[in-house]
Amino acid sequence: MAEISSRLRDALSKWSSSKWFPLSLAIIGFLIPLLEPLYLLAIGKNIASALWPHALSSLTWTNFLRDYSMIIFILMILVTCIVISLRKRQLSIWIKYCSILSCGIIFSLIFVFMLLDIAYLGGAFLLLPTMYGALLANLLILADGAPKLPKRGDLISSKINRILHLCGVLLATWLVIPGITAYAGLSPSPPSIPEGTYGSDPGPYDYETTIHPYVMPEEVQEIRGDIEGDIEFSVYLTLPVSQNTNFSKLPLAILLHGFASPGFETYEDWVAHLAAKGMAVAYIQYPSDVWPEGAYDYELKEQYGMSNHPFHLPREVAINSALLTVESLIEQNDLDPSHLLIGGHSLGAGYALLVLDKALKQGWGNETLFVDLEAPYARPVQDHLQIDTLLIPEHMVAHITVSEDDRSVSDCFGVYHQDLLKHSNASEILFLEAPSDRHGFPRMVSTHYLQATETHDTISDWAFYRRVDAQADWIVSRSIEDIDAEDNAYAHLTETAKLSYMGEWSDGTAVKQIGVWDDALNHSDFDYCKDWIGPD
Repeated sequence: MAEISSRLRDALSKWSSSKWFPLSLAIIGFLIPLLEPLYLLAIGKNIASALWPHALSSLTWTNFLRDYSMIIFILMILVTCIVISLRKRQLSIWIKYCSILSCGIIFSLIFVFMLLDIAYLGGAFLLLPTMYGALLANLLILADGAPKLPKRGDLISSKINRILHLCGVLLATWLVIPGITAYAGLSPSPPSIPEGTYGSDPGPYDYETTIHPYVMPEEVQEIRGDIEGDIEFSVYLTLPVSQNTNFSKLPLAILLHGFASPGFETYEDWVAHLAAKGMAVAYIQYPSDVWPEGAYDYELKEQYGMSNHPFHLPREVAINSALLTVESLIEQNDLDPSHLLIGGHSLGAGYALLVLDKALKQGWGNETLFVDLEAPYARPVQDHLQIDTLLIPEHMVAHITVSEDDRSVSDCFGVYHQDLLKHSNASEILFLEAPSDRHGFPRMVSTHYLQATETHDTISDWAFYRRVDAQADWIVSRSIEDIDAEDNAYAHLTETAKLSYMGEWSDGTAVKQIGVWDDALNHSDFDYCKDWIGPD
C-alpha cells in the first residue's frame, strides 16, 4: 500500500512539473460541467434531456442576475480592480493552477450555454454570458496576466498556452460587451402591462385546484416509457372561488400539455388566467412517452400539418379515458361545456384538434367555442383520427400562434392547422406570429416555451396572457350575456390593431407587433410551407 501511495505521489509530482500541466488542468476543468449531461446520455437520455438541468440552472441564474444586476455590475468592477492589483504581486503557483482549472470550467459552461442558445434560447439570455465573460477574463488575468502573442523562440507548449490565453481573452471580451449596458441599467426597458388590463395579474377571482386520477387503459399502461414514470396521470380541475360570487354553470376550458411536460406547474399560469376570469379549467395529463408496436422501425413523415407517428394511437386512447373523467367532473360540478375553450401547447396543440372533434360530437361548444393552438406540432395522419370540419360551428374563433424564434417546431404545422380549420363555416381563424424584439433589456425573445410558467416573462404577458385573458373574458361574458364585455373581448381577439399591439420600450420605441394572417398558407410570407416536408 505504501509503495502504491509513493508511486502515486511521484506520478502526480511528475505531472505537475510537466510543461503540459496547465493545459491538462484546463481540460479537466472543461470536463467537470459535462459530467452530468454525459452521464445522462450514457443511461439513454436524449441530448435535450441531458442538457435540461443546465437549461434550468441557466434560467435560475439569469433571474438572479436580473434581480440584482446593478449590485453585480458594481461587484464585477471591484473584482476586476482587485485581480489587476493582485497581478502586480508574486502569486502562489497554486492560485494560478486553481485559476486555470476554473477557466476550464467557465469555458465548458460557455460551450453548453451556446448549445442551449442555438437550440432553444435564441439570444434571450444576455446577463449570464456577460457574467461568464467577466469571470473568464479575471481568471485568465490571474492565471497568466495580460495576453501576449507567441514569440518565435517559444516552446510549442508555450505557444499553445499563449494562443489559448489570447483566444480566451478575446472570447471573454466578446461575451462581456453586449451585456454591459444591461448590467449598468442603461438599456431601454420593456413595456409593463397596466394593472387591471388583459395580460396583467390573474383576476378578479381566486381559484382552487383538485386532482382527479383517471383510469389508464391497460394497452397504454403496458407501453409507457421511463420519462413520465413518476406521473399518476390525472385531470386537474381548477375552479374560480369568491366570497361574493355564487358560481353556477361555469364555462369550461380544456388544456393539453406539450411532449414530456405533463407537470401541472408548467402550465399553472395559463390555467390561472382562465380560472381567475370565471372559467372551469380541466388540465389533461396524457402519456407522451409511449412505445407501441412499430415505434422503433418506422420512417417519420411530416407533411400538411400531420405526422405518421405510431405514438398517436395510444395517446389518443389515453386522452379518451381522460375525457370520460372530464365528463364526470362536468356533471359533479354542474359545469356548462356549451361555452367551451380548447387549448394546447406544442404536441398538445395537435391533440387539441382531436379533443375539438370529440367535443363537437358531444354537442359541446354549441353556444361559444374558442380554439387556441400554441406553438403547435403535428396532428395524427391516421384515417380514423381525422377531424370532421363540417361539425365546426360558425361562431368558433381560433388562434393558431407560432413564435418567431421557435427552434423546436416548424411554423408550417400551424399554417396547415389554420388551413384545416378554414374548411368550415367559421370565419375568424387567425394565424399569429409572436415576434422577438431585442431592442432593450430584458430582451423580448419569442421562443417555443413562451407559454410555460417557468419562462413567464414580459413578452409572455403581451404575446400570450393578454390573449388568454381576452379569450376567457369573451367566453364568460357570452355565458352571462354581458354584451359590452363580450364586444370588447371580441375586438381584442379579432381586430388586428388591438390584437397585434405589443406596447413600447421605455425610450418610446414601439415593440414589434404580432403578425396576423387570415390565410397564411396562401400568403407569400409562407410560400415555403406549400412544399415543406419534415423533419427539418
